[in-house]
Amino acid sequence: MPLDAEFKQHLHSLMVEVHGTTLDECVQHKNELLGRARATHNSAATPIAYKDAALYSMECRVRKTIEKYIEAVVAWGVTIDEMFEREMVGEFQSLTAGPSQIQLPPAIRGPQVAAVQGDYARARVRLANQLVTEGSNRLKELKMKNMQQSKRTSESSIVNFNAPVNNAIVNSPYSSVVQTNNITINTQILDDIDRLSGGDAELQSAASEVRHAHTQGGNVVDKLQKWVTLANAAKGLAGTIHQHYPEIAALFEHLRGR
Repeated sequence: MPLDAEFKQHLHSLMVEVHGTTLDECVQHKNELLGRARATHNSAATPIAYKDAALYSMECRVRKTIEKYIEAVVAWGVTIDEMFEREMVGEFQSLTAGPSQIQLPPAIRGPQVAAVQGDYARARVRLANQLVTEGSNRLKELKMKNMQQSKRTSESSIVNFNAPVNNAIVNSPYSSVVQTNNITINTQILDDIDRLSGGDAELQSAASEVRHAHTQGGNVVDKLQKWVTLANAAKGLAGTIHQHYPEIAALFEHLRGR
């Protein structure tokens, strides 16, 4: 899923926010470095202090902005697929964009300046790669965490009816399904119930009650009974279910005997 315009605007707002909150810290750090450099009375120390201050400012700003970006992904509940991940890494990379030369006061001259500028350019590239890699790894960790959580939720969302039921054989043009012993309600069945309820307000309401009871650990059976009763009364729906939705048809057979 690509980044939508609203989310990208939010990321921009976070970038501006971090710039404002880190500005004083970076200026203070720069002044401290320059003060110590000037105290040495070494002409080479001052440009080095400017270099170190620029790298510190970049690292502080970019790292904190990436942290905010990751927090935004969590807060917005975004699904992290391959496209989203690729575009977010692009956002990380854009944060590291900037000149490869330090802006030095005109009074700072000499052969040491060119060497410091060269060191800064190389260090800046290394730092940019490091920060983007860190952000990419945090995003991958979040992606894996979400996948594992989704898997655990799916596994824990299965509800079994332990009461024995008669065999329910459902024939369709595609397959024959035999349901024995237990009826299982899982997220796929809940999704199918929602799909079958589309266009009918009463069925949609009943389907919503089923899902809510399933999520909250309520009395799913009673809610299912209500939905099944309405589905049986809907014109043509029972036939569609028995023809194409064998697991739900098995529910019909089970609940009919309650």
